[in-house]
Amino acid sequence: MRAWKVVRFEVAGRNVEVGRLLQDFRLMVNKAVRFGLLNRCSSLGAISRGVYRGLRAEHQVYSQHVSQACAVAASILRNYRKRLRRGLRSNPPFVKRLFARIENQAYTLDRTRGVLRFPIRAGTQITIQLPLSEYHRSILSDPAIKLGSLTLTESIVALAVSRDSPRELVPTSIVAFDTNESSMDGVLATRFGLTAVKVPFPEVRQIQATHFRRRRRLGSKKAHDRRTQAALLSKEGRRERRRINYRIHEVTNAIIGTAMATRSAIAIEDLRGLRPQSWSKQLNRRLAQWPRRRIHSLLEHKARWRGIPLIKVNPKNTSRTCPACGFLANSRKGAMSAEMKFRCRCGWSADRQTNAALNILKTAIARDTALARAVRFQPGAMRHDVVILQPVTRRLEMSRTL
Repeated sequence: MRAWKVVRFEVAGRNVEVGRLLQDFRLMVNKAVRFGLLNRCSSLGAISRGVYRGLRAEHQVYSQHVSQACAVAASILRNYRKRLRRGLRSNPPFVKRLFARIENQAYTLDRTRGVLRFPIRAGTQITIQLPLSEYHRSILSDPAIKLGSLTLTESIVALAVSRDSPRELVPTSIVAFDTNESSMDGVLATRFGLTAVKVPFPEVRQIQATHFRRRRRLGSKKAHDRRTQAALLSKEGRRERRRINYRIHEVTNAIIGTAMATRSAIAIEDLRGLRPQSWSKQLNRRLAQWPRRRIHSLLEHKARWRGIPLIKVNPKNTSRTCPACGFLANSRKGAMSAEMKFRCRCGWSADRQTNAALNILKTAIARDTALARAVRFQPGAMRHDVVILQPVTRRLEMSRTL
């Protein structure tokens, strides 16, 4: 089994030939998608037999680009048919953004200097100088890393790389996290006892609130010009996503670094299918914007890349169950005090997030007998000091050359 990840390079400047390739590739994908919709087929073989010769005659591009356009169209159609089978509302697919996908046999990359070469058509090749940071060099210098497909956009080069899955870490401890809007509150269990752990990220919620106000103001000011409004709102959304993704990467890196240092498995909630309920409009909006899935997917991906065991548990009733005696409160509100603490009739009291993390930890330990023997789970003897993991906020520097 192989572990995959994507390495991104930001490039500046525009090349006429690259721009034409992006336009041709998007057009080829849309033509193949249209053929699949009209003929009710989504397999790569059927689409290639139907459009390959026509695309080769209409677009003077390298033959491998035509094959990749058919493969992308087949993937889009399969996802579209899957949504229809699930009964989800979905419009016929259509690619709007300029992009191109190049398979690993159709390009060459100098891993040391970052020089990328790929053909446009017969006799025409393009050379791009990729900006290499320390992170990029650490990935590309590893001989075990194999290069996969390459995705081009107007400003980004995304390279898929893979390696054999590392040997899974044999954990001697476990850390469980309860994911909240502004922090991840957890508990580290070792053979010496329990210690509370906290990873704060209040900036994410502040950034979302700030950009929401700015988008609402832009939508009001530019209501008379829909084209300008759409461009400004799109720019605002991209900036918000970049700022949030940067901080989420720092949070997940801090958790992975702690797990590696303490040789711990990671336990998190399985939040798939969580939807806003019929609460206030403001609360529903906040929960819809909450990047819980992004945090968990990055954490799962990085744990797999490092060989760290990751356990997902059902989050049901974790906030209103006593980890000491197992008592289940009738309602979440009834078990909470004014200080947002969980209080049980047996005398147990703890912070609401810490209480949820303890229940997640308890469920995860019950699944693994080896961890149950290696750690001590005694909530009453939990240490009161809290280890706060501060994500490293380093300066984001990007050199852009083409």
